[in-house]
Amino acid sequence: MIEKSYVPRVTIHNVETGVGTPVEAHMVRGLDEFSEAWEPQLETPSPMLFEGWQMSDDEHPPGGGRPGYRIVYKTLRTIVVPQARLEMPNLLVTFTNGEVTIGRPIFHGTLDSRQSGHFIVPEWGSVTPDDGGRGMQYEFTVNTDVHIEAAQDTYPACNYVEVLYVLNDGVPSTYEASMSAGRAGIAPFTATLDLSYGDRLLGPILTEEVGELFDDWHWNRRLGGRTVALESQAKMRTISGHQLVDALRSVVDRQLGLTEQSRASARVAAQWYWEAESQSDPGLGFASYWLVLEALELGENANIRPLRLAFSAMLGCNEDDVKEPLGRLYGERSGLLHGNIRAVDANEVAKVRVLAGALLHKHLLGDVSDDRVKEVRHVLLP
Repeated sequence: MIEKSYVPRVTIHNVETGVGTPVEAHMVRGLDEFSEAWEPQLETPSPMLFEGWQMSDDEHPPGGGRPGYRIVYKTLRTIVVPQARLEMPNLLVTFTNGEVTIGRPIFHGTLDSRQSGHFIVPEWGSVTPDDGGRGMQYEFTVNTDVHIEAAQDTYPACNYVEVLYVLNDGVPSTYEASMSAGRAGIAPFTATLDLSYGDRLLGPILTEEVGELFDDWHWNRRLGGRTVALESQAKMRTISGHQLVDALRSVVDRQLGLTEQSRASARVAAQWYWEAESQSDPGLGFASYWLVLEALELGENANIRPLRLAFSAMLGCNEDDVKEPLGRLYGERSGLLHGNIRAVDANEVAKVRVLAGALLHKHLLGDVSDDRVKEVRHVLLP
């Protein structure tokens, strides 16, 4: 008899019985490689991606269906009578009553990051006086524990609308790309329902998921799209409190000296910047970063020459040198906003993020740091 080998760091927890079951070693992949590759003293902690499946069975194995999207709305004291079902080759919409099962990964002991769906394991510590009160000491405990639970719950019986949608071929397989494609695919349909019947039919969202659908409309839930990072992985950094306050006071004084229109443009641009930073949808993130540029330089002008002039002055180059790369990014912006293109590459989002950050830095602080100029140069003058 062959003795089974288990990984002591990994268990499957049954939420109904409370019993933890060890996992055989051959079923755990990448844990040792991650432990060996984990590096401390990084500028930014490295995100780890969690992936898994729920609702699968022998007849509906993971990977055996078609990529799909699911969203369930609870109605607000509204009942569809008789219960109804609309079925099309790539869409099933059910207006019914019953229990609704949902699932999600939970990262215990984490904090929400700035971007939706991303979490960080915090490091806790205290700053105390040291050396007779002339210095400070940070006392902390390195925290590298990641506790992940694949939770599954069921809401009590209620009136709800469930939309199951088969994604089009060619959609990238990442969780976020699938979510974006699902939202975009059903948006005209759900908007039609909302405009026709009001916000009581499509009430609170009980769950929004991606996964896969089978010919019998069985749903396999994909647990993913969420990352976790360890704060203790980052290197320690200190900032002078005196210099920080002096710098911020200078920024505030500078803003007060600007015209009301300039301050208004900066406020709008900063709001678009934070909207972009919180976006998990790459297309909406790209568009929001681009609107930072428009708010700061274009106003109501559709001509992007002011952007070419701003960035060529920042880089110390000719306006024509940045015309092609800026024009290409503007073309992507127009395609996104007018519906001609839907998907946008993460690298393109990163490029327009660099431009938005640099230009906002210039308008808020009056100059641009050398590091930001180097990033802009890499984007526009590769």
